[in-house]
Amino acid sequence: MEATLRIIGRKGIDGVTHRAVATEADASVGAVTHHFATRDALVDAALRFALTREVGRLRALALSLQSKAFDTEAWIDSLVAWYSQELKTQPEIHIACYEAFLASARNERHRSIVAEWFETWRQSAELALRAAGSSDPRGHAELFVSTLIGILLQQLAVPRRSFRQETKTELLGLVNNLLAKR
Repeated sequence: MEATLRIIGRKGIDGVTHRAVATEADASVGAVTHHFATRDALVDAALRFALTREVGRLRALALSLQSKAFDTEAWIDSLVAWYSQELKTQPEIHIACYEAFLASARNERHRSIVAEWFETWRQSAELALRAAGSSDPRGHAELFVSTLIGILLQQLAVPRRSFRQETKTELLGLVNNLLAKR
């Protein structure tokens, strides 16, 4: 699945073929086609794999938030640290996520996976923002997730050396403004 995601990250979903995945994974074409009879099945499985990994990571973060007194700065620092490392070491996997977002805009077959992704991000942020005392955790989570997705896309497109510190400052500022009593 990682091989398929790397190909999606480099070439887009249209770049996925059984042969390309076999080459990337250092496996035989027969082994790939044995497990995934069609290209669509291969792409769907890779996107589902990426979603499952992201969901697991976000749920683990949410559970860790529930187990102690909530600290907004620690939450954002943990989130940004993880993404900072991921974008450095596995950018193609994250580019593949954005490819999936674009693919779902063009083709309904990917929309349920992408919708589940966004919902998981939103739920995780909503839990954190509720713990932080938000007056509108769902609405604030929507804004937070949209901002985070944009910041991550920008980092993939135009990497900044100061990404970690700048992103932490930007997200903390956003959350503090959302939590400000009006």
